[in-house]
Amino acid sequence: MAQEKKQSFMKGAAILTASTLIVKILGLLFSIPLANLIDTEGMSYFYTAYDVFAVFLMLSTAGLPIAVSRMVGTAYSQGRKKEADRVFSVAFWLFFGVGVVGCLLMLFGSRQIALIYGNPDAVYAIMALSPTVFFISVMSALRGYFQGRSNMVPTAVSQTIEAITKVAVGVGLAVYILQRYDSSEWAAVGAITGVSVSALLGTIYLTIYKLNQKRKDRAVGEEDPTSASRKELLITLLKFAVPITIGSCFLSLLDLVDGGVLMNQLQRTAGFTELQAKDMQALLGHARKFYDLPGAFVIPISTSLLPVLSGAVASKDCETADRISSASLRVTLLISIPASVGMCLFAEPICGLLLAGSPSAAAGTAPLLAMLSVAIAFNSTLYVTNAILQSFGRPTLPVINMAIGGVVKITLSYILTGMPEVNVMGSAISTVVSYCLIMVLNFIAIRRCQPNLDSIVKTALPLIFSAAIMGGVSYAAYWGMCFFLPPRLAVLPAILLAIVVYAVSAVLCRAVTYDDVVMLPKGETLARLLHVKKVVQPRHMRKG
Repeated sequence: MAQEKKQSFMKGAAILTASTLIVKILGLLFSIPLANLIDTEGMSYFYTAYDVFAVFLMLSTAGLPIAVSRMVGTAYSQGRKKEADRVFSVAFWLFFGVGVVGCLLMLFGSRQIALIYGNPDAVYAIMALSPTVFFISVMSALRGYFQGRSNMVPTAVSQTIEAITKVAVGVGLAVYILQRYDSSEWAAVGAITGVSVSALLGTIYLTIYKLNQKRKDRAVGEEDPTSASRKELLITLLKFAVPITIGSCFLSLLDLVDGGVLMNQLQRTAGFTELQAKDMQALLGHARKFYDLPGAFVIPISTSLLPVLSGAVASKDCETADRISSASLRVTLLISIPASVGMCLFAEPICGLLLAGSPSAAAGTAPLLAMLSVAIAFNSTLYVTNAILQSFGRPTLPVINMAIGGVVKITLSYILTGMPEVNVMGSAISTVVSYCLIMVLNFIAIRRCQPNLDSIVKTALPLIFSAAIMGGVSYAAYWGMCFFLPPRLAVLPAILLAIVVYAVSAVLCRAVTYDDVVMLPKGETLARLLHVKKVVQPRHMRKG
């Protein structure tokens, strides 16, 4: 049973990681053209709409899909399949109602929201994004159900459909509007319309998949007793979801408040004009977009982890729970630590490459990205550590920790962004400090739940050493190639070299195990290429 859970976790993580890679590549094909086509004022409307949308999105979807995934995963691990279906039924209509309310609030409150945010011209961009709240809510119910069954395929395919549609429709509309009307404001609205259309198509796909799955389940005709009523399931669902939603909304609300603080402090305290403040906000938006890329590869790990770990905890299988938690944390650090180092070192040429059509924006974004990159490892571990605590039925602990980090972030951002010499960099600095604090608090809480878990420090040290070797070798090679190539082109072979050097260093430093490598896409092939062998315990040392 433990091996099945482990394989399910690894397979799910691999599927979502592969789809995330595709989605992020397509995401670059969406955001990079927009950043090069639309001026910084127009992009400020785009990022304002996204900041507002993120709050409503978290209110609609943050805790509920996690709760659905956990409850469905627990029910399936204990053979209560009918109860799992009933959980979905209750959750679907709850998501439906929440999505409708969120959509209407964002649609009809768009003008007031834009005024409060300090960017009144963003009203139409906010309105264009409002239908996405409803579609994402419905999709979250469906994804949570399938993830609870450890079936990550529907989530992966729907994400890919969304990404392809967003690029085709969003960029297409933005280009058309710019060519026909030469309006950056409406080009931003066109790009956001593509997001809403993509969410609609993703919802249609998941609905069709669920109907087909329902027919298959009926054909099997399995019966099992269940004592939980719909009311009891709803109470359990909300009891688990509300703390997670509050915590997730708190982080999104922090970004929204931070954006408002940034705009007001830059103008009122630091003495910048409104146009200068909008330009700085757009630069920070670019930096956050690029900073989010590597961290997003960790989300599939936490998504796959929750239902499997919840099942192990419900079955009181402590050995499996410790093993899965340790593996997920190791793989998270395996990905996030070199990403943090590499993004920080190569921030300037990366921005030069991705924002080649706007050299001034690239120059302004690079230092912000370099600072934010420090937080990649902290932010990435946040997803997984939250999932671990939630699996152990401690959803309020992450909320408390995020609240503490949030207060620190806003306070520090308020002070630093009001200093003319620091300005927008203050927001990036406060992000690094807050995520570091939250990560430490989460690790302390996890140690109390899992005292036998592998030491985080011992796990991270060889990975940090490997990343340091990677950074030194690749950065030296980059500067050498700059004598023959433009910096924005020289960074590409330097990044490829960094990946190879890091992989070899991690193996030589014994920073990864066979189980860690096989969790990655094509993991067994990678293990053979890297000569990472599976360690088999002697019979007398095996437990159970």
